[in-house]
Amino acid sequence: RQLSMHFKKKKMTTMEASKNLAFWNTVAFVTLTVQTAATVLMTRYSRLESTGHNVPKFATTSAVALAEFGKMWVGILLLSYETCVTKASHDPFTTISNQIFGDFWTLLKMAVPACTYAVQNNLLFVALHHLDSSLYQITYQLKIFTAAIFAIVMLNGSYTAKQWLSFALLAVGASLANTSMQTKQNTQVDEDDDRNQLTGIVCILMATVTSGFAGVFMEKQLKGASSLLVRNIQLGMFGFLMSIFNSFIVGDMQTVIIPYGFLHGFTASTWLVVMLNIFGGYLVAFVLKRASNIVKSFAAGLAVILIVFGSYLFFETQFNSLFYVGAILVLTGNGVYQREDYMKKNKPKQPLLPTTKK
Repeated sequence: RQLSMHFKKKKMTTMEASKNLAFWNTVAFVTLTVQTAATVLMTRYSRLESTGHNVPKFATTSAVALAEFGKMWVGILLLSYETCVTKASHDPFTTISNQIFGDFWTLLKMAVPACTYAVQNNLLFVALHHLDSSLYQITYQLKIFTAAIFAIVMLNGSYTAKQWLSFALLAVGASLANTSMQTKQNTQVDEDDDRNQLTGIVCILMATVTSGFAGVFMEKQLKGASSLLVRNIQLGMFGFLMSIFNSFIVGDMQTVIIPYGFLHGFTASTWLVVMLNIFGGYLVAFVLKRASNIVKSFAAGLAVILIVFGSYLFFETQFNSLFYVGAILVLTGNGVYQREDYMKKNKPKQPLLPTTKK
């Protein structure tokens, strides 16, 4: 009887822990959705703020570099507090240094997503030059499928037919929601226009591959990490270096940073964008560790709905009826995926030995 009571108590504790985890995962998912939308809208607002005559706006690579630098230092400060106060280490500097730089091979692994995202940003930059906005947005939504394929290959993941259907619903829905607010473009093309649609499509497809690979690779590293703070410090360090390198590639260093200064054009809204990105970095890490890169993709898809609606409210950007269709598809896709994921996790286990009926 005591043994039975013990098992019942243990089962109740496990159920409570599972409910707690599900609650915080939901909170993180909703927060990430709102944070993604807020970052995009605030970035757009900061770019619309007027500067002096013939003076360029702030360099986006400066804002990204500062966010990565801030993410690194927030992690260092929190890790220092944890080491000095919580664990009461007698030699905190050595302890922190060993955690960050002790395993050199693991440290180098964190350079992979930073480098991959830098390549991805350049591919997107080239693709946007060669493609119109609608084709760009529609093709880029294929990243959900590349993320799923890399999850199968690298994490031994598996998805049901309904979950693949949910990926298609998300991709189509996000594409429709994005294109619903595209402004009309001039269809006339100058004779000296150097746009090449094939180049643009190749670049955008390569960007979907790098996006899927980087997300799943980072998920793999974070799931095996004992400390999210250490991984974020390492990611921030390499991200900062790659942002500086990227500023040379896209031309921000030559046209804005060197002539006008690293913080040229920064306003209160720009600093808010930087802080949102720092917060988002830790939020993404939490979601990748606790859930998956696919869940992050669904949060980004839901954020598109908020972005379109926010653009209408704050910037008076008009959208057509495609938005409603896209929103329904995104919400339906999210519901289908979450339901299937819940069913897979709570599927009753088969007994090791077959039971015989009397």
